[in-house]
Amino acid sequence: MTIIKNVGSFGVTDTFKLDEGAVTIETVSGVGGDVTKPKFANKAAKGLFVKITGDWTVAPCGVGDAYHGILVSNPKMVEEPTAPGNFGTYEPRLGSVQCDGKVIKTVKLEAANSAISAGDYIKVGTTTAQCFDKGTSSNAVGIAIESATASSGAKIAVLFK
Repeated sequence: MTIIKNVGSFGVTDTFKLDEGAVTIETVSGVGGDVTKPKFANKAAKGLFVKITGDWTVAPCGVGDAYHGILVSNPKMVEEPTAPGNFGTYEPRLGSVQCDGKVIKTVKLEAANSAISAGDYIKVGTTTAQCFDKGTSSNAVGIAIESATASSGAKIAVLFK
């Protein structure tokens, strides 16, 4: 297993895609004339608590959501959306997230692993040494940052507590 990031004051920090929901395009009038800007349904901003929602993807926490980290930078736009669309149809913004965990490691799953979605609990495997599988809140050692299909024995990134 390899440590892939350094630990900060809250936890390990890495760059994630930001799931900000649907985007609309607005025209704002100002002193210099009209400016077209994207408006996100669930806008992320520095200081917000975030949760893992997909492979290397986070979204701002809603009411009752368990958080997985804090957005510690203002979002950076890779390519500005030019048309309205749902998340996944436009290039997402990126942000640095200080995760609520000690380390992010790439680990091997058991050969007969359960299907894993990003955000699922991960436990120590029960059939193969040094391997992991999908867990529950009661036996978890970490949270999946990447997804894996069932019985893949894949390697995935995991945020360990």
